[in-house]
Amino acid sequence: MVKTKLMILLVCAVSWPLTTWGAGDIFSDANGTIMNGANVSDNTFSDNTVSNNTVSDNTVSNNTVSDNTVSTEITDSTKITDSTKITDIKQQLATLSSSQQRIDFLQQQLPQSAQWPIEQQGQLLHLLAIEQEVNSDLVAAINSYSHAIKLLTPHPLSKELVKSYLERSFILYLQTNDTQIYCPDREVAITLARQLGQVDILAEVLAQSAYCHNKPSDFGEGLKRLNEALAIAQQHQLGLSRQAMIFNATAAIYRDNGLNRKAYEYFNKAYDFWEQAQDKQDMFNMLHNMVGESIKLALWGENKAHLAQMQQLVEQSPEFADFDFFYQFNTGISCWAQGLFQEGIDHFLRALEVQDTTQEKYFVDATHAWLALSYFRQQQPDKAFKYAEIFSGSATYDGHSNELKLMIAAIIDYANGSSNLGMNKLLDTIDLQKKHFANIINNDVVNSSLDHNLTVAEFNNRLLEKQLAINKLNLEAEIDSQKITNLSMAIAVLIALVLLVVVIFLWQSRRQFKRRSQTDYLTGIANRRHTFEQGKKRFYQAKKHHRSLAVIMFDIDNFKAINDHYGHDIGDLAIKACGRRARNWLKKNDILGRIGGEEFLIILPDTEQAQAVEIAERLRTSIESNQFVFNDVKMNFTISVAVAMLTPQTHELVDIIKQADLGLYQAKDNGRNQVVVVDH
Repeated sequence: MVKTKLMILLVCAVSWPLTTWGAGDIFSDANGTIMNGANVSDNTFSDNTVSNNTVSDNTVSNNTVSDNTVSTEITDSTKITDSTKITDIKQQLATLSSSQQRIDFLQQQLPQSAQWPIEQQGQLLHLLAIEQEVNSDLVAAINSYSHAIKLLTPHPLSKELVKSYLERSFILYLQTNDTQIYCPDREVAITLARQLGQVDILAEVLAQSAYCHNKPSDFGEGLKRLNEALAIAQQHQLGLSRQAMIFNATAAIYRDNGLNRKAYEYFNKAYDFWEQAQDKQDMFNMLHNMVGESIKLALWGENKAHLAQMQQLVEQSPEFADFDFFYQFNTGISCWAQGLFQEGIDHFLRALEVQDTTQEKYFVDATHAWLALSYFRQQQPDKAFKYAEIFSGSATYDGHSNELKLMIAAIIDYANGSSNLGMNKLLDTIDLQKKHFANIINNDVVNSSLDHNLTVAEFNNRLLEKQLAINKLNLEAEIDSQKITNLSMAIAVLIALVLLVVVIFLWQSRRQFKRRSQTDYLTGIANRRHTFEQGKKRFYQAKKHHRSLAVIMFDIDNFKAINDHYGHDIGDLAIKACGRRARNWLKKNDILGRIGGEEFLIILPDTEQAQAVEIAERLRTSIESNQFVFNDVKMNFTISVAVAMLTPQTHELVDIIKQADLGLYQAKDNGRNQVVVVDH
């Protein structure tokens, strides 16, 4: 009983609104691409050391880069003399058409670059890292950036050093989706960018570093950096892409603090800028973000439109191989949010079919989690457990939301028979929901004070009317405290009521849930599985106590002709009529079940052959002699019936059923509308 209750509670729990821990928390965008970092922790990392992944001067993720070399393959193509400057290399790079050609060309320069000034060696490695990143060779790129940082740090400050920190941060974000890992590089980059004094780079670093200040506690710092970036962009008239990047960062911070309406507006603005610049990749990324926000805001018309735009970009942009994966993933999440679980499963499975097209394993792992929850909603616990196991063992597991991990853990506990552990995890999920509601209250305070604490930054009069920035939140503490206390009490009462409703539901629905799992949906009699389960019990009792047992199998004659002539709805009504008529001739301990389309099975314990034949003949006669009226359609039809008996030579129930099936074929061959008794 406990396990059954847990399964029902899980089914209820995984249908809670996505606005609390669903689409936005799973695939929020943080850096202008598909993923988002979590909150910044209080842990401090050195410039080159990142959590469990050490990015030292020469080592990144167990890939060692020596002081003066990067693992390369040198070809015999044209080489550049030792006296050639980086400027000349850049000019020659511009003549090469593909990223791989540029990588090969740069790698050819590495051996002779050992004789160059250290600063130029670092610039060469920076150029190589850029091309490796474009070519999606992220491991090689991060090694090259790390080596470039080592070489460039002791020398006069350069934009290559700042960009190396920023780009290495971006790759770490792609690999981990963890702010504790990728944000330390951004903090170093912003310090260096201020010293460098190049406004375009400073605006970019300010916008990227704002993602690392998305918690309510440092919300103001993130917006302060974005305001500074906006002021720079306004003063120096930076390009469309830079403006779009700032709006994207603004939207991400609003979203991370629960201001979803504002976030949706700014993602739309960022999309408009990138559309003007015809940047399809960033257009696709913004559509990804807008899908998540439209789900939270229940803007289903907009949600459908954004998915259609994503699909159009998939078709128009074959050069971006991972577009289809994220389109399928987003569509699956949208289906889930609307309760279309089977459709969501179909899209998640299609996403897994093309998972090799993306390096963002975070979303591949998230797809496994959503499949587990979707299959559980579809009452397929075995498949749910399969994908829950894959997700729980994934490399990105720690980076996902606590609510999602608790729900997956509860599914695994259920599958392993640990019902109490699973229930405790569900209660932990409810506690997290309570904290989330408290955060919403805090964000309501933010919303109520926005009009009093926003500054307007004019930003390119042709394109923008205004830009809002929060400088501080200054509401009276006593009023706020009282409001929060009252709302918290209301939420506590609400949660208690929800739990009470869940308990009542579990208590009332267990029997109904069990009955539905045993009943044929069309006729209301036993389904095939339940018929065979109960039939086996009657069979073994009869064998053990040497009692008689009869099996009657019957089906509707010429049923295909009924469907073809009258339609499947009339055919369904004929099947239901047979089931009702057969009930009239059965005892309490007899079993009647539908085992196929128009095929029925009756199991009669303690029934001799003569009695069984009499019941079969009465059933056949009652069908033959009756004119049925279905939806104003009058019709007559007949059935063919076979009777088989338990004998001392019978070992299993299926043996009797096979005999009855053969008898049914004999009745058909003999002209139908008759009872055939199978002699063993």
